[in-house]
Amino acid sequence: MKKIAKQRLKGVYFYSVIVCLVYMYIMGDLGRTIFGLVYKYTMSSLGTTFIIFGDWTSSIPTLGELLPKSNLTYIILGALYLVIILPVVASIKWFFLDVADGEKTSWRVITGVFTRTNYLRYFQASLLILIFVVCWTFLLFIFGLVKSYSYSQTFRLMRDNPDLGALEAITLSRNRMRGHKFNLFLLQLSFILWFIIPIGVQIAGIATGNQNLEVLAGFLYFAILIFIGPYYQTTNAVFYREEIRYAPL
Repeated sequence: MKKIAKQRLKGVYFYSVIVCLVYMYIMGDLGRTIFGLVYKYTMSSLGTTFIIFGDWTSSIPTLGELLPKSNLTYIILGALYLVIILPVVASIKWFFLDVADGEKTSWRVITGVFTRTNYLRYFQASLLILIFVVCWTFLLFIFGLVKSYSYSQTFRLMRDNPDLGALEAITLSRNRMRGHKFNLFLLQLSFILWFIIPIGVQIAGIATGNQNLEVLAGFLYFAILIFIGPYYQTTNAVFYREEIRYAPL
């Protein structure tokens, strides 16, 4: 699947990097401002990178940091997250599904979620997944992780099946992911090998109290995420294409 992903990225890699930068930023920082640690551990169902090492966005001011700290600010950020960020996450999955299918893609794919026919469906699905995964996580973290994999194909299935409602798509994803969750987990886990060097640098920095090493580790994380972000997202889309799209119920 990784080999297929590499082939599909030829010619669209730079474009995909830009999409990934936007994606990682809004998923990796704005969300944490609102939801804290629960967000960090439950957003894998919405397509974030499997493990986020380091605070690589710490030097880039987010919307939450630019606005004054108040309850009203958090309410505004929460509303923006629910009505804009969640649907955008779904549409970015469309983008990389097009890449995996070898189709020509553009920014219109991402903004297409805000059309009259798409928005309500994807907003409902995003909100339901968030609620389900958070509830399972509060019950037990491992339950939330497993459920996040069960629901992980919802948006791609909705793209392929425009008549599917939000709850129907979630149910279909859960059914088709039976017997595939661990395979997807291993596929995503394989990307951790890219982070061996920055992990070592960060551990050395913490152990010695050397802040320069910790800063270097942050830059290494960021560089690697830029490099493998499109590769990771496209590999996930290829997994759907090869294993889930026509999987028996």
